[in-house]
Amino acid sequence: MTKLAIVDDHEALREGLVAMLRGHGMEVVGTAGNVAAAIDLVEHGEPDVAIIDIRLPDGSGIELARHLLAQHPGLGVMLYTGDADAELLYSGLDSGARGYALKAGSMEELVGAIHTIVAGGSYVDPRLDRILLSPRATAQVPQLSPREREIMHLMAEGGTAEAIGTALGVSVETVRTHVRNVIRKLQARNRVHAIALALERGESCGSWAVARGESRMRSSRGST
Repeated sequence: MTKLAIVDDHEALREGLVAMLRGHGMEVVGTAGNVAAAIDLVEHGEPDVAIIDIRLPDGSGIELARHLLAQHPGLGVMLYTGDADAELLYSGLDSGARGYALKAGSMEELVGAIHTIVAGGSYVDPRLDRILLSPRATAQVPQLSPREREIMHLMAEGGTAEAIGTALGVSVETVRTHVRNVIRKLQARNRVHAIALALERGESCGSWAVARGESRMRSSRGST
C-alpha cells in the first residue's frame, strides 16, 4: 500500500484529501500545515510520496522539496498548487520533485499521478501543456537530437522508460541510454533535473513529435 504525507496549510483541503485518498486504497501516514511540521512528518512517517503545497506559511514548498530530497533521496515529491505559472513549474521540477499537479484537477488525475511517481515516472499536470508546448519549450535548439527531445517531452508528460519504449518502438535500454546522454549533455543532476533544464532551455520536442509520441502513448496504454 502506498504511504502518503500531505502538506498544505488549509485544514479542510488536507482532511478532504485524506478521506478521498484513503478511499482509493492509499495509506496517509499524516498531514502537516507548515514546513517545520512537514520535515518532522517525513522523518518519522517514512512516506513513499509527499504531496506538498507550494505556498506555505513559514516557507516555500519548493525549498521544502529540496530539503526533503537531500535528506530522503528515495522520497517521491508531488508539488500540489493552484498556480499554473511557468517559472514555478520550472523551479518545481528543478527542485527534484517528480510531480507537479494543479488543484483544479480531479481526484482520479491526482491518484494517477501518484501511481506514476511510485512506478518511477514523472508527472506534469496536462493543464500545463500550454507551457510545455509554448514556443519557449518547443524551440528547436540543436544541443539535443530530435529523439532525445521527444523522449524528454514524454517523460515530462509522465511516461516511464517502459511506456516510452513501447510507444516509440524501442527497447527500455535504448530509452535509458538517451536519458543518460541528455543528463550528460545538459549537465543535470538527475533525470527530473534534466527534464526541467530541457523545458527551460527549449530542448523539448517539436509539435510533430509531440503529436506522434502522445498518440503512440495513448495506443500503448489502451492495449494494456
